[in-house]
Amino acid sequence: MILNLLHKEHTSNEDFSPRKTDKSKVPNEIGDLQLWNEFQIGNGKAYATIYEKNASALYNYGLKIVNNEALVKDCIQDLFVELWNNKEKLGKVKFIKSYLYTSIRRKLISELRKNRRNISIPEDNEAEDCLCSKSTERKLIEKQNFDNQKKLLNKAISKLTSKQREILYLKYNAQLSYNEITQIMALSKKGAYKLMDRAIKSLKKNF
Repeated sequence: MILNLLHKEHTSNEDFSPRKTDKSKVPNEIGDLQLWNEFQIGNGKAYATIYEKNASALYNYGLKIVNNEALVKDCIQDLFVELWNNKEKLGKVKFIKSYLYTSIRRKLISELRKNRRNISIPEDNEAEDCLCSKSTERKLIEKQNFDNQKKLLNKAISKLTSKQREILYLKYNAQLSYNEITQIMALSKKGAYKLMDRAIKSLKKNF
């Protein structure tokens, strides 16, 4: 139940909504390595695809690190400007999402240290109503039950440490592998498993 509810979290922002790309120039099924290579040689469509596929997710992840929308937006824009300006100097990237998550995390934490801000995690937004039912009355009842469960889950999440919240987000919202998470959070694989185990146990205890 807890993991199912974690998957229900839904946030959106108009500034970072995915846009349609020119599929004739950059196919959707293109691999990360090839897409990155195209970007590095100056393919503007590849660069746009990288932005469109990741900006919204980076924004949502950024808000899990710092409760400051303006700062998150600025850092994302700065990150992509830096990527384009330094594209020829960058190394090969096999997994673009984890590379960008690592980069935005470092940038946000660096900005927080510069400005002496405290890292905080905002409360989750209301879950998207995706319950389907033949009966309107039943649908309302089911939604009310789900909302009640969501409130209980939010309360349990509020008792987690910031790192526990972050690893849950990366695993169940961003759907990253443990290998990718260890790189982003600078953890050993054993440390990541321990952190996740403690987070799940804490949720079960308080939910």
